[in-house]
Amino acid sequence: MMRVLLVSHSPNDPNGGASRVYHILTDGLAARGHEVQCLHLEDIAIPRAIRKLVHRCFLPSFMSRTAAPLLQQSRVPFDVLFSSNGMLSPLYKHLQTERVRPLLVNHAHGLTYFDKQALMSEVERGHANVSAIFRYCTGPLPLRWDTDGARYCDLSIVQNRRDEDLLLEKGFRHVERIPLGAHPEILAAGANAPKQADRDPLSLLWLGSWTERKGTYYLSSAFERICERFPEARLTIGGTGMTPQEIAAHFNETLREKIRVLPRVTVKEQITKMKENAIFLFPSLSEGFGFAALEALAMRMALVTTQTGLGGDLLVDRQHARIIPPASALHLADAVIELIERPELREQLAEHARRLAQTLTTERMVSAYERILKDALELRAGNALAVPPKRPGWKSLD
Repeated sequence: MMRVLLVSHSPNDPNGGASRVYHILTDGLAARGHEVQCLHLEDIAIPRAIRKLVHRCFLPSFMSRTAAPLLQQSRVPFDVLFSSNGMLSPLYKHLQTERVRPLLVNHAHGLTYFDKQALMSEVERGHANVSAIFRYCTGPLPLRWDTDGARYCDLSIVQNRRDEDLLLEKGFRHVERIPLGAHPEILAAGANAPKQADRDPLSLLWLGSWTERKGTYYLSSAFERICERFPEARLTIGGTGMTPQEIAAHFNETLREKIRVLPRVTVKEQITKMKENAIFLFPSLSEGFGFAALEALAMRMALVTTQTGLGGDLLVDRQHARIIPPASALHLADAVIELIERPELREQLAEHARRLAQTLTTERMVSAYERILKDALELRAGNALAVPPKRPGWKSLD
């Protein structure tokens, strides 16, 4: 049995992308007999008056200060300390000086380097704006946190090959890659999902947070081109956390009556929408993996996505999905139009993709994490794992 402390920098949301990974690991490892404790962003003690400043500039220090006492106060030592995107790098740096300590794991949901690269390209094209403070101060900080997380851990785990390649290029050799798994309820529902022949090809779906990184500019521009060719096309947008009025402002006024917005989407509602619509649009510029795209495949949807995350690693163009270059409304519109006009291609993609999605289960994902953590612990078996002694040095985490 392993004792694992998971620390996520995301708000506690079982259906949210980054947070969902930690819920899957907590439940999956516990079901296998391991003792797991998980902290989310709400568990970090941050004074309300400086919360925004901490989130932008000092989050790793505050998260480290919250996790450190748990190691000291625990009567049974933790075997694994596991955190996201360098969020415990100050604590990891300190623990590296200790003779006996937990295995230190840094988990990258998606390296900030690529996310920032995507955002700044949108700024240069005039599709987004950032402040001077972000450009020169708060923006570069998460890149440093990612680097420090990889530098001071024993093992980095990433979700895609591009992140793996960057860490290896920077000289970090202990890197493992584990793809995500589709939600079990969605995988099960996919068995009864309608075939493409029984769907309206003019019904389009987009799910995700409404940020430049997700390719929102290209979605609105492409939908305008699609409607020029097929005036009856409809687009459902869900999971943005934004009001219909806020989303509508990004679209040509003549198209707004063709758009339906669902600010929040439960798993049950996600299943319903993925059954009701035919084509799933996922034009992200940068992704750690892409839960929504994977689950669209599981639900027999025809997917149009870019060469990032899942689309870059596991999908083959015209076999599992239409894979297009990022940041191109023309490519996005053309791919959707092709799928609307070719029902046999939609059916072929949907069936091949569903078979692939069925192999990417949460059970397989948790098994991979369990195996890698156990292997890493065995490599350190020569040293007894114990909590560091209590000492004033914890105050050096600034």
